[in-house]
Amino acid sequence: ADFVFNERGSLVNNGNGDNYGIELTLEKFFSKGYYMLATASIYESTYTGSDGVERNTAFNNNYVFNGLFGKEWPVGKSKRNAITFDTKITTTGGTPYTPIDLEATRANGGREVYEQDRAFSERYDPYFRWDVKFGFRLNGKKSKVSHQIFVDLQNVTNRENVFVERYNPVKDEINTVTQQGFFPDFMYRIQF
Repeated sequence: ADFVFNERGSLVNNGNGDNYGIELTLEKFFSKGYYMLATASIYESTYTGSDGVERNTAFNNNYVFNGLFGKEWPVGKSKRNAITFDTKITTTGGTPYTPIDLEATRANGGREVYEQDRAFSERYDPYFRWDVKFGFRLNGKKSKVSHQIFVDLQNVTNRENVFVERYNPVKDEINTVTQQGFFPDFMYRIQF
């Protein structure tokens, strides 16, 4: 669940995990100029460690919802070219995390020490992101070459979702690190 491996040489495989939930997917494949996809997952993911205490796993967000929609409008005399529109919305429940013990971290020379007896007991705020993409596709008359130009507006609500909490040795405090807010991306693609 992280990008680093914690130094724990004393781990044993004496726990038990439980994962259950329901998932629903609705999809309309591309036809008549548009497509749609909606997914919903509602679930519970817990484990009981060798200490006998049931806790959340690092992945127990409880829900995930995704929605995608795309539309093309043919343009030009031969309707060979197209104006395109795509959008995607994602939301999840707050990710569980283990709080950092500030005093123990200070005593450990600034290396983070986590409150392992409270593993995954806290939650970040729910995640939400909405992306919107506008484009134009120009298909060659006689060749199989296609040129595409896109304006991809990522995270249009400018929501700075929480990525992680980290100890900041300069300020001697726990800081929240957030993900990228609004990000416009311009693309050109050639396919042949």
